[in-house]
Amino acid sequence: MIRPESETENIGSTNFDNALYRNARIGGMDTAEGRNAHSLDGREGEPLRGLSEDYEIQVQVDVATPEGIKTVGHYRIKRSGFWKLDTTRSTVKMDNVRKLFPGISEEKRYGVRVSVWIMDRENGLLYRGTGSTLLSREDLDGTWKRVELEILEKEPLPSPVREGGYHYEWRLAEDSWEAEDFLTVPLLIIDNRNGRGKLQASISFRADYKTEFSATLAHGTDLEVKFGSGDPVKALSSSVTIYGKKWVPVEGHYYFYRSIDVPKGKVGYIYVLAKPYYRHEKEYICAGGMGAYGCSETGRERIDVGIYDVKVRRGVNGYIMYGGSEVKTPQLDPTFYRFTRKSLRTPLSAGEGISLAYLFNGIGGKCGMKFGVGIPVGAIAVAFGAPAPVAGLVASVQYEKTKSVSIDGGVQNYGSFVMISAFESAQKYKFKAGWFSSCSVNVPMGFYIRSG
Repeated sequence: MIRPESETENIGSTNFDNALYRNARIGGMDTAEGRNAHSLDGREGEPLRGLSEDYEIQVQVDVATPEGIKTVGHYRIKRSGFWKLDTTRSTVKMDNVRKLFPGISEEKRYGVRVSVWIMDRENGLLYRGTGSTLLSREDLDGTWKRVELEILEKEPLPSPVREGGYHYEWRLAEDSWEAEDFLTVPLLIIDNRNGRGKLQASISFRADYKTEFSATLAHGTDLEVKFGSGDPVKALSSSVTIYGKKWVPVEGHYYFYRSIDVPKGKVGYIYVLAKPYYRHEKEYICAGGMGAYGCSETGRERIDVGIYDVKVRRGVNGYIMYGGSEVKTPQLDPTFYRFTRKSLRTPLSAGEGISLAYLFNGIGGKCGMKFGVGIPVGAIAVAFGAPAPVAGLVASVQYEKTKSVSIDGGVQNYGSFVMISAFESAQKYKFKAGWFSSCSVNVPMGFYIRSG
């Protein structure tokens, strides 16, 4: 059952052609299908067990475009009586989005992210969550898109700024950054300064798989203050909860292959040309009818790092990604290396090689397998002015629905016997393991591989 149009209210959209999303809404159901949904507290068989009948849903819709991440609008959806929000089958409807993505094709899709606030007024609880989907060429005629919502946080519902209507929204902080042009983004770093001979490395994608460039979210409070001083590694670990692969700004059928020879005593890396971003957002609560002067910060903040576009040329069966390799240290903020820790040591005899799949299996962890290879987006953002703790946040690139192997390639030793080490993050990333369960694990950083 889809709610009537009249029950959706636009509450302070941006100037970004809101008419394209004038019908954005969440759909609930009180059907047999809905009654078999999972509840907020993880028990099955009862829709939203624990929620009162007096609740309201608010959403913010953000989209990834070739020009950057755009906030499309904010919407309030009031519910009472028999209406139920089904968190496993919630939907967002988007009309006339062809104008938004004029160059979209079968091989490339762009992401939509939905931030959600559920206010249970009777029980005095506020739930925060997020969900995402991807837009393909087939979606451009205004079809329904189902967006699975995941509840990330629950807390007591705060008192409103004043009596009457109010809404929540995420706003960009001044230090947010998006690359306007394509930059060299490292995928594989080979540190052979302590080696005993040449190391050869390679990495590749296959277009028969969909390759996802997924974003990482970090939630916390008063981050601007906590990140401003002290040890950046401790600041990140003590200030935020890191959620891996929370949405996918861009996905496509990509071909890519590069190899590199790194002499003894040198550092080399393989890169793609992409547009990374760092979004530092603060949560605001806004009183109805008061304009910008009726908004105040709640203290909640979040960080979103990812890739919103990659440079490609059209091939026969997909896109061929632009990239390259260099025998030099990549231009990352040096703080990045403080967030890495040695995880897997592997001996390589003369002439022996090892696959990236083997190394990945050794450092990915059970739920980290879903993450893929870490892209040092945070370290790039720090080089452009983001606070130092952001260097510990990496985005992800991986094949869609992978189980064990994310990226093809390997490392070959052309010198005498050497030990090589693969590195993972010092901080744990949280992943959804089931409908209402999660697991935390350290994720691959780089791939960053060091000899000696």
